[in-house]
Amino acid sequence: MKKGKKIILTLLVMILVASVAFANGSSEAKTSADENGDVILRFYFPIGTAGDLTNIMNDLCAKYAETHPGVIVEPIFAGDYVQTMQRTLTSSKAGNPPDLALLTSADVWTAVDEGIIIPLQQFIDKEPEGFLDRFFPGMLEDAKVAGEFYAVPFSKSTPIFYYNKDMFRDAGLDPEHSPETWEELEEYSRILTTEDHYGCEIPIDQWLMSIFILQNGGKINNLEGTETYLDTPEAIEAMEFVLSLVEKGYMPAKRLFGDSSSDFVAGKTAMMYNSTGSLAFVRDSASFDWGVGFLPAGKERVVATGGGQFVICAGTSERRQQAAWEFVKWMTEPEQTMVWSQGSGFIAVNPAAFDLPQMIEYTDNLPQAIVARDQLQYAVGEPPKTHDARQVSQAMATTFESILAKKITPEEGMKELQESCDRILAKYN
Repeated sequence: MKKGKKIILTLLVMILVASVAFANGSSEAKTSADENGDVILRFYFPIGTAGDLTNIMNDLCAKYAETHPGVIVEPIFAGDYVQTMQRTLTSSKAGNPPDLALLTSADVWTAVDEGIIIPLQQFIDKEPEGFLDRFFPGMLEDAKVAGEFYAVPFSKSTPIFYYNKDMFRDAGLDPEHSPETWEELEEYSRILTTEDHYGCEIPIDQWLMSIFILQNGGKINNLEGTETYLDTPEAIEAMEFVLSLVEKGYMPAKRLFGDSSSDFVAGKTAMMYNSTGSLAFVRDSASFDWGVGFLPAGKERVVATGGGQFVICAGTSERRQQAAWEFVKWMTEPEQTMVWSQGSGFIAVNPAAFDLPQMIEYTDNLPQAIVARDQLQYAVGEPPKTHDARQVSQAMATTFESILAKKITPEEGMKELQESCDRILAKYN
């Protein structure tokens, strides 16, 4: 009986040890695999747009394994951008981090504050001179935290201006000329608004509303990410302009990105602000002649980038981190960025991708993608670029929605918003 109890106790201990090792990612097991076997990299990625993007990512990772013996990249769909950040943070804090992840600019800041990703200058310095030239300059701002590189651009977008050419023709407008300025935007919206459809739709989002502030000569935050400037005259005037479009009946008070895309292809709005990530959806869904243009300019012509960038997680071996860097480099070569762009509508982050024969054929058939690329000359990083950027973003989005719903005036709303951001960022000052 004693012998039987001893065997049972031994088995229970073995099971407990094994379960703890599994839950924590067993550093001993990882070290053994790193030193002696294939490197298997766990990669958390989100899907921010509709489409068959999970299969495209799986295919890219499978191709990498075929062409790079000894390294296997396991792509793990982790939900949307917010869920991907939450899963990356939770796994990292539990001692079992992924090797790399695809995060938004806002979440890169949080990941740095939480200590779950590593700076990348150590890898960049070892690359040939001009390595960063493989990226469009405007995209690199989202890869930095307070001026230091912690990320690499990949699944990038900007807002562009979509318009229904058939509706332009019916209204006597030039179908090859989208509005160039805020004044033209207001005038076109007036002409195009009917009982059946709005003239324009602008999704309520801190990304787009920040662009209006920037175009009006305003500023969102400082380089250090410790201050915001959302109650300035420039910021208030920008919100007054957007509100005026609602008050005049030219656009609805509240639509989201998906709502606007659906409304546009259904003919419920003649024009819309939306992400380049919606290009593939509009291309496949619209039954009418449509075009895109640069965002109408205010005092300045500005567009902000968005989307995801690669980060390499802390808490893994140097060998694994080096293997993750090699994968990131491969994914940002022209061929891979072309594949991702064509499948998603995101902009190929490597300019050389646009010189590939397959990409030339693609853009010949979808010239709107060239407009998105060319607008990058006016690109800045995705705002807000601050500590606790998710909280700041949420405060901004809530305020903008309240202003357009006329629950609060632009001046009162932006003053309260600035006070909220001051409270959020107080611990960093």
